[in-house]
Amino acid sequence: MALPSSKICHDKDLDERTEWKEIGCGGFGTVYKVRHKVRGFVAIKRLWNRGTIDELYKEAECLTKLSSEFVLTVYGIYNGNKFPQFREGIVMEFMEKGSIETLQKDLSSPPPLPLAVRLAYQVAKGMQYIHSKDFVHHDLKPSNILLDNDFNAKLADFGLSRKTTSVFPSSEQSEEGTRGTIAYIPPEAFAKNYKIIRSFDVYSYGILLWSILSGEEPYPGKPVSLVKYSIDRGDRPDVSLCLVEEKEKKTAVIELMEHCWKQKPSDRPDFNEIVQKSEPIFSLHKDGIDAAIHDVLLKLRQNQSGSSSQFSQANAAELVPSPTPGNDVVDRPSDKVQQPSNVVETEDLTEEEKVAIVDDIREAVIQNNTHVMAIAEDLKKREMIQKETYSEIEAKETNEAKMRELYKSLRAADLVKVAFYDALKKHEPNILKSHGDT
Repeated sequence: MALPSSKICHDKDLDERTEWKEIGCGGFGTVYKVRHKVRGFVAIKRLWNRGTIDELYKEAECLTKLSSEFVLTVYGIYNGNKFPQFREGIVMEFMEKGSIETLQKDLSSPPPLPLAVRLAYQVAKGMQYIHSKDFVHHDLKPSNILLDNDFNAKLADFGLSRKTTSVFPSSEQSEEGTRGTIAYIPPEAFAKNYKIIRSFDVYSYGILLWSILSGEEPYPGKPVSLVKYSIDRGDRPDVSLCLVEEKEKKTAVIELMEHCWKQKPSDRPDFNEIVQKSEPIFSLHKDGIDAAIHDVLLKLRQNQSGSSSQFSQANAAELVPSPTPGNDVVDRPSDKVQQPSNVVETEDLTEEEKVAIVDDIREAVIQNNTHVMAIAEDLKKREMIQKETYSEIEAKETNEAKMRELYKSLRAADLVKVAFYDALKKHEPNILKSHGDT
């Protein structure tokens, strides 16, 4: 695939001060969070094997052709020296909240029903668009549905996508070699020379709905051969796991889910029908989405310290060291901060830039703040920190110790750091003004 020069990202286009943070692994390589000088944070997917370079270019081209509000945006191809043995990578939109899979792991439960319904609807809209362009995704699953800062869903990982007229090579038909993710593959796809059609994605969407509603993985712990056997004979994941809570509110979405994973492809709906059926379900729950997101953010903050997902680990702030005994200091006026020669303008910043600044000036804020409790009060009013956290901050004896305690709460999510930045700008503008390029 030939790309114009404007679509090539070189090392000089990236901020050399920020490290490459691994945020996930896919079938073809590793994904990193990197700061671009113009775009802010981006995701770069690097290859593991140079033999898959054609697949990488194919995925980039596919994402470009399928540009949509429900499909991950691709900015171009990375060509640099960060990893000399593997120079190429895809430069993509960075999705702040990871994927549906990481959300499930971090919550240790399914998302609240209004958010779950919105995710299902947005995926359906994205798939409707993809199919209208004569493409199938061919690997629809929770890890390939990415989430932005407001938990909106976008389809990603098009390494297996293709035109609907393609055929599986016979060499890919063994139990171990079938391309795609075994638990999401429909029964007919295990046959030799299976022609990929849209109903493949419809079946996968049904299993995806089950995973969203249950918060579980389908067929956990079962060997590939047993999963294939179960799918062939018509077994599906346990629907009762989706009905632990709010059973009466899930009737319509459960019916849609079971319709999608029918054994015969001809019995399944297409995505035009799926969108038509899911739209009224989404409308019914629409008013509860803001409250659902609020509940999710609170639970993520509570669970952050025990989070196992790569995304959460990559985006968590560094552990803030406890104050050293005997190192207590008196309050210092903020106008004593040394002013660097290069001062950056702090107006009209993106959320990513605010997060980066909060991380960069941590020690300056800890050592030079005078309004820590005012900042904490603002965060408490916005429900970004809990009352218990506020009390722990208040209990510390010095401003420095208070701010160190407050910074610990900023590990919960980038959204909290953005709120902290806004409070800092209100109460400690001189500290922000002292932040420079160096």
